[in-house]
Amino acid sequence: MVMMVAYGLRYSFSVFYDAILEDFGWARGATAAALSINLIVYAVSAPMSGSLVDRFGIRRLVPLGAILLGIALAACSRISTMGQLYLFVGLSALGSCIMGFVPHTAVVANWFSRRRGLAIGILNAGLVASALLAPLVACLISTSGWRGAFLVFGGVCIVIVAPLAAIFQRQRPEDKGVKAESASGEITSGGEAKSRELTVDEEWTLQDWTLAKAMKARRFWCLAFTFFFWGLYAYTFMVHQVVYLTDVGYPRDFAAVIVLVFGAFATVGSVCTFISDRIGREVTFSIASGSALMGLIIFMLIQNTLYLWMPYLYGVLFGLPFGVCSGVMITTGADLFQGKHFGAINGALVFFCVFGGALGPWFAGYVFDVTGSYAQAFPLMYFCILTSAAFIWLAAPRKVRMVPGRAKLLQTKS
Repeated sequence: MVMMVAYGLRYSFSVFYDAILEDFGWARGATAAALSINLIVYAVSAPMSGSLVDRFGIRRLVPLGAILLGIALAACSRISTMGQLYLFVGLSALGSCIMGFVPHTAVVANWFSRRRGLAIGILNAGLVASALLAPLVACLISTSGWRGAFLVFGGVCIVIVAPLAAIFQRQRPEDKGVKAESASGEITSGGEAKSRELTVDEEWTLQDWTLAKAMKARRFWCLAFTFFFWGLYAYTFMVHQVVYLTDVGYPRDFAAVIVLVFGAFATVGSVCTFISDRIGREVTFSIASGSALMGLIIFMLIQNTLYLWMPYLYGVLFGLPFGVCSGVMITTGADLFQGKHFGAINGALVFFCVFGGALGPWFAGYVFDVTGSYAQAFPLMYFCILTSAAFIWLAAPRKVRMVPGRAKLLQTKS
């Protein structure tokens, strides 16, 4: 619930984007830069958010973030200049980051080891399910205008999400009087127990990984580049998909339905992160990247409204890997750097993802403003897909910890 609301603006921005362009007639690159600023603020805030949850705990952090986000969204309903758009959309990222994926991933890593991929996948499903709000946003814009839609979002943050988080969330299993489960399925007295069964590189797993120490490791930078290139291509299409489809000739409501399809399959893909618990992080990420590549090729081939199946197929082929890849990246980070400082390390990794996500939408909008077409911007994304898949193999989580499915297979053979 918290994830869906925290990222509602980001994942439905393409619908707001189209409505704001229609209202003000601003340039596409300059208007898309609002989300780029949002993502830059989020990226800069991510390491801080990870450190804060390590220090103060989830129950204090999330309600504060929900209130900040609600205030920023309410302020978005009053914008009348480009500067105000940048300011308030940018400020909303601070609240989103404080209540969002970075602190929650650290908490989920405390609770789950044996099926961490599934647990983080379910968490990520809440995040990408924000895209399911796109038709609701389109409906709100049709009935109350985009200003009214911003007000509704802000009210939900303050009135519903903040109290829910304060009442129900807990930092560690011990906070609810239960014990953590190790990766082998044994019940242990602490949340950082390590499974001998799954350990490949014992020296690595015994390290007390701080952010400073992690940043000296080659695996950290390989994973950081995986995050960066994935964020660059994924957010480019997430922002521009609605306006691209309306350019082709589809109505905005139809484009919002495609965002709904994308969001639905991204949610399914997030839960499917559990597959990486069985066949490995790198293999799962690579298969999903291949699906994303096919989806984007189909998307670029849409030049008119004659073939309705093409936008739907894009939503499926791109939505599924969007959920899978984002879940696998975070799970890989937890595999490599789990510990009491993982919040800060994960925040740094998310910084690279969101920084790439800030560059991509702005670049695509700028290219369109200059050339009148996305034709020179979108092909670059093929390179980003292949590069992100290559870097996760270089990070090589399989050489640190085996996934449970791999360990079970080896036990069966022996």
